[in-house]
Amino acid sequence: MNDVVLWALVGFALASSGQATKRNVLFIAIDDLRPELGCYGSSKAKSPHIDALASKSILFERAYCQVAVCSPSRASFLTGRRPDTNHVWANVGSEYWRKFTNATTIPQYFKENDYISIGMGKIFHPGRASGYDDEKYSWSPEGLPYYHSSLEEDYGPPNKTSLWWAFDGFEDNQLPDGQIADHAMTTLQKLRANRDNGDHRRFFLAVGFHKPHIPLYAPKKYFDMYPPASEISLPENPRPPRFMPSIAWSDWEKWRVYENTKDHFAGENCSGKNWKLAISEECAFPDSVSREIRRSYYASLTYSDYQVGKVLDELKKQGFADETVIVLLGDHGFHLGELGEWGKFTNFEDATRVPLILHVPGVTDGGMRTNALVELVDVFPSLAEIAGIPVPPLCPEEENDILACVEGLSVVPLLGNPMRKWKNATFSQFARPGPLNGLPRISNYTFDPKLGYEQAMGYSIRSDHYRYTSWLGFNSAEAKANWTFWFADELYDHTKPTTNFNDENDNDSSDTLHKTLIENLEASLKAGWRGALPPPRDV
Repeated sequence: MNDVVLWALVGFALASSGQATKRNVLFIAIDDLRPELGCYGSSKAKSPHIDALASKSILFERAYCQVAVCSPSRASFLTGRRPDTNHVWANVGSEYWRKFTNATTIPQYFKENDYISIGMGKIFHPGRASGYDDEKYSWSPEGLPYYHSSLEEDYGPPNKTSLWWAFDGFEDNQLPDGQIADHAMTTLQKLRANRDNGDHRRFFLAVGFHKPHIPLYAPKKYFDMYPPASEISLPENPRPPRFMPSIAWSDWEKWRVYENTKDHFAGENCSGKNWKLAISEECAFPDSVSREIRRSYYASLTYSDYQVGKVLDELKKQGFADETVIVLLGDHGFHLGELGEWGKFTNFEDATRVPLILHVPGVTDGGMRTNALVELVDVFPSLAEIAGIPVPPLCPEEENDILACVEGLSVVPLLGNPMRKWKNATFSQFARPGPLNGLPRISNYTFDPKLGYEQAMGYSIRSDHYRYTSWLGFNSAEAKANWTFWFADELYDHTKPTTNFNDENDNDSSDTLHKTLIENLEASLKAGWRGALPPPRDV
């Protein structure tokens, strides 16, 4: 057995005990990126640079976020803790995890382990929801302050209100993500100079790209890489699931207000106040608009892909490639008209499944793939172990004051054997009502506006073959579900291979043939993530 395989199987134990050389970490987060990439089998999106990274990485075919919206998902994977622990479920400024738990974040943990920790772009959700990028705790202050593009708050097409726009004649750095890529390249040059001048600290460098988050803006040259909108395919499953409970539906009203979309809707009828109308053909985008949106999403994705390529090229140019672990992920999935949905804000497969790619020099260089069920909360302990610093322990079940503990599991054993037995399930959730994502009325129940957001919670478990979701009453002050206050449930069958983004078309929860299956899945959902952990390591 050669040294590389031995290290993949056993050597990480040395790294976590400090006997191996620490490694740099390049952490790349891409906003609203779904796994519609060449490396995930898509022939629609052009992603050559991410695909090249994947070819020398382990690619996780079934990775899932813990909540399909930016702020709570980022709070979750950056602390390694789940939404109910963080008390963060929505994109609202009042939900900053340090108000509820002083959890250690990934960049903070690396900083506390003698790394220089540097961030730029969208890593945490900007603003109050992250204590303004968690600067007090997470980032090293010396000479490399947190960076945001100067254009992030003020850029757009001439009318400022288009959902999509191709900027004719623009260079990449005339838009925010291009500026972020340029700053990352400059930062790598500074780190090289620092290393040459005797600063031998390893770095944790976090780079967050905004696109393909709406509005879908990119330089025109990226739109030109795709056929005209009239030739872009429509989703294969554009209707909501049969027998879907109303509470599962996310009103994508935010998408309807742009200059090039708002005239296609019938006013109040499509506002979501009547969910049956909101999901009707009357309130769907016309095919021509759907094609434009999908083409613009692909163009925006490709724009971000090329920025990733620039950063990876600079990493190599500065001589850091062989000593740097790279992780690339999307913060949640995304609907592009599938199931009649646009964006995130649901518990469906398309909203919760994410791209996750991990490159470890000398171990994954030949490329590998795994179908193991993994979660974004697994990223924190995985990076710690691979980089060669102590792995934070699992958080105990009872309340605790441990600052550095996690509710995920290091995926290092999968590097030695991608086929090994792993988690039995992953767990996601979504609250109703919420800002821009919940309906004022579900069935015959009206939410009390005085109680604010998160009066109901959809808890979703994804097993090897099924997705089961139970919608329950929820006490946000205590972050606890009321299992006796039940709204609805959903069961989706994944036993048969499905094409990406063409699944979960039928809610089978009312089928009496599935009674025992639902009882078992509900029991697993109640047992939670601890009950789904794999056996202890045998290496």
